[in-house]
Amino acid sequence: MEAAEKIMSIASNERIQGLIIEAENELAKIQPEIAYLEECQKKLVELNEQKFKLNSLIASLKSLVKNTDVNKSKRDKNEVGENNIEDAEVKIAVNVSKEDDENSRKIFLPDQAISQVRNYLRTNNNLNYEIYKGIVFSSGQATTADIKHYLVENKVKQPKSGKGFEDVELKEISSRVNYLVRKNILTSPEPGVFRLVFGWCDIQ
Repeated sequence: MEAAEKIMSIASNERIQGLIIEAENELAKIQPEIAYLEECQKKLVELNEQKFKLNSLIASLKSLVKNTDVNKSKRDKNEVGENNIEDAEVKIAVNVSKEDDENSRKIFLPDQAISQVRNYLRTNNNLNYEIYKGIVFSSGQATTADIKHYLVENKVKQPKSGKGFEDVELKEISSRVNYLVRKNILTSPEPGVFRLVFGWCDIQ
């Protein structure tokens, strides 16, 4: 009886040892693929960081262009109106409102806008934060249509249905954006246009 048990124990140990070797061989086979995928993931993180920096730079430069274009357009309109009234040789200074003048001397910094809002908005799986980012990457100011385009392009899902925003009406998106206006995270200089409170820096 003892001899039989000893034989079974040896066979069992040999089987276990065989399974260990088999598992180690399988692990050795997949290890290179694991290492490759880990390296790919690391590279993806680096590329996403670079993507954010480039998008931030683009948004900052666009905000400068947008402010310049807006103020130039207003000055041109005022000059045309004044020249219709006054003699063509008379140069009348263009009066720009204080708010417009202040905006013309600011540049939008997306990384600051993202950083500064973290104390006011939950950033994980939050539609309001995605809406906020939509305005961030529209140079700090966006229409409701711009925000919808961002949500659709980035495949953001609706919280309850899990569906995208392709078929959502602009007024429904606008009502959601107005929530951020009420929280003083955005301003709305005119209907359907939204501007971030955070992220603006004075140009020296």
